[in-house]
Amino acid sequence: MELSKQSSRKLVAAGVATTVIALGLAAWFAAAPSAESQVPVKLPVSASASASSPASATKAAPAAAPHRTAEIKDPVPPAEPKATRTKEQGAAALMALPELQAWSALIEKNSGGKAHGGLLEYDPVPRKLNGKSYWQFSYVENSAESALRWESFLVSSSDDEILVEDATNDEVISLARWRREKHPSKRTAIDN
Repeated sequence: MELSKQSSRKLVAAGVATTVIALGLAAWFAAAPSAESQVPVKLPVSASASASSPASATKAAPAAAPHRTAEIKDPVPPAEPKATRTKEQGAAALMALPELQAWSALIEKNSGGKAHGGLLEYDPVPRKLNGKSYWQFSYVENSAESALRWESFLVSSSDDEILVEDATNDEVISLARWRREKHPSKRTAIDN
């Protein structure tokens, strides 16, 4: 029984030692400069060696820098553009669209002022799409009884891009394509 305890202790000690060595090597490789950043050191050729001596026939080899094998790195994802537009600025830009302004006026007129057009944030977490973050809003017809969604939009937090979620085709399309294909300026109700 005593022999078994000693064997277990030795195995644990060996495991700990192996882990410490592996971590030390990992730290050393992480801290060591990469092969690309190392400048080879050249030793000066001795001027005193005569041209006829056999020693001059063999040049002094440059000091070899420690060679590290190329590290395999995970591909770096494209850097996300820095947020330059707040959620509130994105909502304001969206409400400034002529289509949404026209819809709001139409909703107020048709309801006699009992319903209003507005935005609902349908997900507070920005949506990532093609390396960019987008605020997620739906334009709704808001009344005392309900809020009916007319359209959903993605507003970029890094530039002035606005995308439209096309629920019919289950895709995200540009504002220009939405205007060209869906004709939102002619829309007069929720189901148009």
